[in-house]
Amino acid sequence: MRPGCTRYRIITALLVVAALGASSAWAAESIRGVITGRGDSGTVIVQTDSARVTVAMSDTTRINRIDGIRPVLVSSADLVPGLRIKASGEFESPDRFTATKITFSREDFKIAAAIQAGVMPTDQRSLVNERAIGQHSQELASQQQTLTQHGQELQTQSGQISANEQKIAATSGALNARISNLDDYAALKTITVYFKNNKYDLSDSDKALLQQFAAEARGTSSYMVQVQAYASAVGSYQLNQRLTLQRADRVTQLLQQNGVPLTNIFVPGAMGTTDQVATNKTAQGQAENRRAIVTLLQNKGLAGK
Repeated sequence: MRPGCTRYRIITALLVVAALGASSAWAAESIRGVITGRGDSGTVIVQTDSARVTVAMSDTTRINRIDGIRPVLVSSADLVPGLRIKASGEFESPDRFTATKITFSREDFKIAAAIQAGVMPTDQRSLVNERAIGQHSQELASQQQTLTQHGQELQTQSGQISANEQKIAATSGALNARISNLDDYAALKTITVYFKNNKYDLSDSDKALLQQFAAEARGTSSYMVQVQAYASAVGSYQLNQRLTLQRADRVTQLLQQNGVPLTNIFVPGAMGTTDQVATNKTAQGQAENRRAIVTLLQNKGLAGK
């Protein structure tokens, strides 16, 4: 074999090895951050220390909750806003990441679940109000520019500008007052429904109670409904967490079926075995802990109070 041909083959082999090494280094990427929301087609939005990234998942993506040192396989339903995660995979683009594995701790999940009990989906209404203020400001700037370009009409249009400024000031003051009160809710009514052991179905009497509650809510202006479900401290953590999520979802479904829009319901809170109201050493005490608390709230800012 000729020496030149041998050197060519050696150089080619080295280039292939280098390319494979670069490919492996690229594939072994990971990100850490906090979930801020859900996207479309099985994605979540993650805020890292430096960027906002859309994390995509597939049927083969493994999602593990770390309980101590033991990983527990869970579903994507546990990826709630407020949860701190680590994702392994690779970037499709600077702001999109395809995950092959996602992990989070049990402690971080508890914190995120507690946060979800008070999350307000109506924050978008305050953004709409802020955009309205910005639109008024842009209109005023446009009018002022027109007066500069048409000096002869300045005297005539100055009165209109003054009137618009007063209107914008009045509107801004009212909107700012309402925006500042978006977090100021008044509790109007609270009911409690109960569940059988290891069940999330509602009894006929509790269904009737929730139907009456939904009717009262629909007759209330600027209202929101908060649902928090609990379990007795009997059984495993995983079982109780799943039961409280199923109970919260069941109550939420019944409220929706009776005319309460999802936009008027806070993200249901799966509270697990927190806030036990009775001893778990007796059957009666356990029954009192297997409950869902439903609260009717009225936003003072949106109600104009």
